[in-house]
Amino acid sequence: MGEPYELAPGVNAPELPGRVVLRESVEETLDAAASELFVLSLDCVRAFGDFHLALSVSPSLEGLFQRLMVDPKFRSLPWNRTHLWLACETLGESGGALGRELQELVIQQAGIPEGQAHLIPTEDDAADAYAGELRETLAWREPGHDRLDASVLALDDPITGSRAVGSPELALLDDGVIRLSRRLINASRLIGVLGTGAPASARLGSRANDSHAFGLEPVGGELKWFLDHAACAGASS
Repeated sequence: MGEPYELAPGVNAPELPGRVVLRESVEETLDAAASELFVLSLDCVRAFGDFHLALSVSPSLEGLFQRLMVDPKFRSLPWNRTHLWLACETLGESGGALGRELQELVIQQAGIPEGQAHLIPTEDDAADAYAGELRETLAWREPGHDRLDASVLALDDPITGSRAVGSPELALLDDGVIRLSRRLINASRLIGVLGTGAPASARLGSRANDSHAFGLEPVGGELKWFLDHAACAGASS
């Protein structure tokens, strides 16, 4: 059973594991998600000296990225102490495309040091190489804290549709996509899933009331769904 929902009067939300953070508009939803990341980043830097953030690249997340870059409330997010990880990357002719987008949308804008921007390579052994980079980088933390601090996904993210649920690896290759494993994502301190508008409504509606449909089951962390009213249109509570 999930935690209590934050609900607005007259709006139903689908039954999802974890906690639903519901806001009326897209802008309010983005603000809620950005605020959550901002506070967590400061807490992690104070506690551990750095902040490990995994991001997916999706059109539905671009508004969040922009909010983090330009809103004065979030300008002091400690990007210089942040390790940024790419949640998934496509192979084939468009190989590296998501990493290039993340460079333009976040890395260059935020000024993250080069050695702290971890993009997924696209060579044959890319999944193993990325898993090794994750292990090596996270090993600098004390045992028990060697995990991602936050993983931010979109409802249309390939990770939420991956069949590779039980993999013991940190990163894996699945149907032409190199992705962080659900094991690694589920170990994050915060798993944040953002969904707004009609596309999110359709995605949620097809999986409503199935707590395992997305394969997100946090271990020692929180799972939060940041949704607007339009995303919950037609959902049953």
